[in-house]
Amino acid sequence: MRYKWLVMGAAGVSILFGAAGVAARSYNPLKWIKKNPGPTANEELAANKEEERKLSLQLQALLPPKTTLKEACNGFLSLENCVAALHVSRNIKIKFNCLKWDITAARPSGDVKTCEAPPRAKPLTLIKAIRVLNSDADAKAEAKNAERRAREDIKDATS
Repeated sequence: MRYKWLVMGAAGVSILFGAAGVAARSYNPLKWIKKNPGPTANEELAANKEEERKLSLQLQALLPPKTTLKEACNGFLSLENCVAALHVSRNIKIKFNCLKWDITAARPSGDVKTCEAPPRAKPLTLIKAIRVLNSDADAKAEAKNAERRAREDIKDATS
């Protein structure tokens, strides 16, 4: 009887640690559960055509030449991230395509000859991408300011 419980306990522990190893090498059970990431930037734009039109007009000066908002936001996990990247690109004068490549880890179409691929081909946060592309800039302040402006722009477009 005692051996039966030992075997069951050992099996349970091995299953627990095996699942933890598979789930991004985390021992936190909350990280094992896949979260619904929500709609991507393009899905948010497609859901409300009026918002897309207003936001496109607002951000026309920030968009790269001959690029629509939908094309610029392709690959971003949220509309706020995309708009914040547009603001950062303009504020600290870095190429949007390079910033987009670092944030999404997907090579964008367009001019990326002067851009480097993100380290280890993994997406970076906005702050880390700013640090990689412009080490002289105050990355934390720039990212915070850009995210605030992005929330304001999106709020203005929805009202």
